[in-house]
Amino acid sequence: MSRFLIIGTALLASNVAAHSYLKTFTLDGVDYEGFSRWNPSPTLMPLDGVSVPRMRVLRWTSRALTFWQHCFFFWTSDDKEINLNGWAESHRGPVITYIAPCNGDCASIDKTQLKWTKIAEEGLVSGPAHTEGVWATDKLRENGGVNSATIPSSIAPGKYVIRNELIALHRAHLSEPEFYMQCGNIEVTGSGTDNLSGSGDVASQLYSTSDE
Repeated sequence: MSRFLIIGTALLASNVAAHSYLKTFTLDGVDYEGFSRWNPSPTLMPLDGVSVPRMRVLRWTSRALTFWQHCFFFWTSDDKEINLNGWAESHRGPVITYIAPCNGDCASIDKTQLKWTKIAEEGLVSGPAHTEGVWATDKLRENGGVNSATIPSSIAPGKYVIRNELIALHRAHLSEPEFYMQCGNIEVTGSGTDNLSGSGDVASQLYSTSDE
């Protein structure tokens, strides 16, 4: 089994009064702080354009966290009247986790050039795609704001960025889906051989307004 080390976290959010933020990573049964709600961020969340440069990682901090193969992400909100279970019920949509190789030091990389590969995704779980359906965010609410992903053991040793992302589709009919995400720098160790050099897309090319 591969082993992993989180060496930093990054955030794309600060409008936490009405929306949620990723409070903790849970790794090997230990909680580690994600975004501190009292810390300012250089941009607001949600992001509402599929190709804007702000889809990239903007903010980094220094932490060293050790964990094994499974990552758990805990989303919460200060506004418990709106988001009783860590996420607003009206903001239904997919939950996705990506990983991108840094090809060296993650702290100095051009974040617009990170190429993201999807390692976990859940969208419409059952029923119709409108309000009567069950989405991945509904399962997240039922689980107290927690979702998880497994980092593939095939990934080669090196430094990467992991990205946990929630997409709210309540305004998608206006071509205005809302993106909520947080990232962490991780170092992978083990015997995997896939360095992801031939895969992935830069953040501004992950989505299109024609996606269904």
